[in-house]
Amino acid sequence: MKTRWKLVLIVAVLAWSAWALFPSWTYYSMSPDDRARLTSEQRDHYTANALKLGLDLQGGVHLAMEVDDSKLDEDARRDVMDRAIKIYRNRIDQFGVAEPTIQQQGDKRIIVELPGLEDVERAHRILGQTAQLEFRLVREPDEMNRVLQALDRNLRGVTVTGSIIDTTGVKASDDTTHVHSDTEAPHTDTSVDSLLPTIPGGEEGSVPLPTASADRPFTSYLLTMFDGGVVIDDRQYEVVDALLKTEQAKRAIPSNSMFLWGHESRPMEEGGEGRVLYLAEKNPTLDGGSLVNAVTRPDPDDPSRLNVGFTLNRQGAIVFSRFTGENIGRRIAIVLDKKVRSAPVVQSKIPSGEGRITGLDDDEEASDLAIVLRAGALPAPFNIVEERTVGPSLGRDSVEAGARAALIGFILTLAFMVMYYRWSGVLACVAMVLNLVIEMAILAQLHATLTLPGVAGLILTIGMSVDANVLIFERIREELRKGKTVRASIEAGYERAFGTILDSNVTTLITAFVLWQFGSGPIRGFATTLSIGILVSMFTALLCTRVVFDLITTRRHVAKLSV
Repeated sequence: MKTRWKLVLIVAVLAWSAWALFPSWTYYSMSPDDRARLTSEQRDHYTANALKLGLDLQGGVHLAMEVDDSKLDEDARRDVMDRAIKIYRNRIDQFGVAEPTIQQQGDKRIIVELPGLEDVERAHRILGQTAQLEFRLVREPDEMNRVLQALDRNLRGVTVTGSIIDTTGVKASDDTTHVHSDTEAPHTDTSVDSLLPTIPGGEEGSVPLPTASADRPFTSYLLTMFDGGVVIDDRQYEVVDALLKTEQAKRAIPSNSMFLWGHESRPMEEGGEGRVLYLAEKNPTLDGGSLVNAVTRPDPDDPSRLNVGFTLNRQGAIVFSRFTGENIGRRIAIVLDKKVRSAPVVQSKIPSGEGRITGLDDDEEASDLAIVLRAGALPAPFNIVEERTVGPSLGRDSVEAGARAALIGFILTLAFMVMYYRWSGVLACVAMVLNLVIEMAILAQLHATLTLPGVAGLILTIGMSVDANVLIFERIREELRKGKTVRASIEAGYERAFGTILDSNVTTLITAFVLWQFGSGPIRGFATTLSIGILVSMFTALLCTRVVFDLITTRRHVAKLSV
């Protein structure tokens, strides 16, 4: 290849590198306030084209999720991790986090890293929900009344301290009621309202804590009714939940029914907070497997707030139409992960297969709920067993430390090369700078994520990019000592050094490939930057520096070379 065409190639590569790095330079030179003022289109442009920084460089959230597969059969256990990873990726892609890391660790853990994310609680909501959507019929008040009375009878003598159950007070001769789906427990005509205790007034702004009575060990915890359920003081949530898990309580609940809690506590008119307890059918009429879409929509009753509208597939729409048509005037519990989101009254038959979930706290919760419903339900519950948050300031410190290390390495290398190889050493250092620029441009165009191990690979590239030039310069020196001309020495030096340079770089590339193939995220980042650096260093050492030498020796006679 003639020198002119080599020069054209080098200029084209450098121009492309400048173009590829311009979005990164522009974005990372902005102040945080300037970034906050970017429009969504501008932010998307920079997100797509700027060099991505990893969790350790820009801050974010690291979560370790562990599956609870105790209730899965052997066939379901085989693919639970693959399915979960796909679902997490779908959720995070819709969440809008750039360049997340999602990978399996061992047999039961998934590691999720979300660079740039500061809202940890929102990450918990997005990733922690199993998203098992179900529709269940809420039992009528008279059936709720019978079960509450049966609970009072069965739980006499049962005491709770914290969430610890003590059944020593239950006598062996005590009669316990076992309510079946096809039989009714003995009861009176007492309504649910009459079972609610009369709470004496406390100090202004406070509500006395209900206490259990001997005759009414369960209903004495009830405060009021709401949306077809009964309200429990939030301070007694663990106590009541523990009572419902006792064998005595289970015998009082019909076999075709179950108690479900509301998804969160709510303020009460009397003050304090309460949690709603619903009695619903045990087997759901419809589940999330029929869901095809979920989007946020303005609430018809309050356009300033958002609801989540859902659409069912054809089969789900048929079932939902029949279900709503048969239960006009009754409440349907919309259940997500065994918690009741809302329990609306069916006003009319719904043949369209569309509905909405109300009762959401804010627009962000509505958006997050729509995301997890669209992405699908996890095949099993996943628990967050490890959490690390890297603050943006720590990320900036890491960037500054990496830049400082690279600068120190560059200065030391420059000083050595200039002292030992003089002007040829300066040329080698210029090639080293070009090597870093081209490598960063390639990383940006590959949408790779730069992490601290990647920075280490870049710093290592500083030394390796000079190594090829050192071999070339030493060969040129040997040829000059033999009495050859400068031009002949340069040609022989490059030819003799080529084989050694190729061998050493190929062996390093093989090592980098092994690291990438068998390593995890940080190791792969190091291997990626190292591999790109090796290839680019061969370009800058064998082509860029050679062009400069050719330009010098072809245009004028050079009797001595500063090498």
